[in-house]
Amino acid sequence: MAYAPTITTFYDDTERAEVLFTAFAAGTVKVDVYREAEGRSDEIQGGMKAAVSGALTRIDWTIPFGTPVTYWAEMFDAAGLPLGLTDRTTATHHSTRSVVHHPLDPKGAVRFEFQASAARQLVRPTSGEVVYPLGRTVGVVISGQRQGLRGVNLDIVVDSIEDADKLQKMLGGYGSRVTPVLCFRIGSLDRVRLPKPFFGSVLEMSEEDMTYVLGGTTISFKIRSDEVSPPTPALVVPLLTRSDLNTYYPTRAALNADHISRLEVNRHYSLSGTADA
Repeated sequence: MAYAPTITTFYDDTERAEVLFTAFAAGTVKVDVYREAEGRSDEIQGGMKAAVSGALTRIDWTIPFGTPVTYWAEMFDAAGLPLGLTDRTTATHHSTRSVVHHPLDPKGAVRFEFQASAARQLVRPTSGEVVYPLGRTVGVVISGQRQGLRGVNLDIVVDSIEDADKLQKMLGGYGSRVTPVLCFRIGSLDRVRLPKPFFGSVLEMSEEDMTYVLGGTTISFKIRSDEVSPPTPALVVPLLTRSDLNTYYPTRAALNADHISRLEVNRHYSLSGTADA
């Protein structure tokens, strides 16, 4: 079956990929969009039961770096019955920069560098215990599922006070509450064996001055993290908003005159942030 997506990678501050489907099988009204990387398949954010009308574009905010990533979709009709899978497209995002962001605010990403002590020991425990039944010389293992990484040391460094403040705000502040989960995407040249991407809990983060007291801007952070699930893929993080379009175009007629389809409007990413300017 055809209908493979077109993948476009972006190397600006948000380091993302656009997943564009320009056609689906006849009768398709909803799709689930998937990504596979390093042997793990996940639904991309905003790609679960996404409504379509002949085409669809989604932004993958957590595309890993330096490894092949494959995208495809499963199609469904109005009754929810599957219509099959699209063909697959593989792409690689070759960013050498490591970035961290909150999964629900990818446009607030911060670039960082790992310290030498980071991710040197990786532990994936299996729940269970060894029991000794009556009459047995050696123990018997009663076990559950092997778990994700536990207690990962994520010592990182940022080079500006602005980035240090942004990193602190990712975990909330005096007047805001957020889920303490961050997405770490490892640069393609960094030699650390963390999953790509790595979603980690950040229940405590220690900020340590490196050069600030001397008039510099380098700040380090010590983080102890467990591997956790990302927020539900049903949540959509918009890159281009209705407010951006309304700010740029004075009337609906002006908007329509500049685009030939709704898909073209949705892909006018250069207007992103216009409402905030």
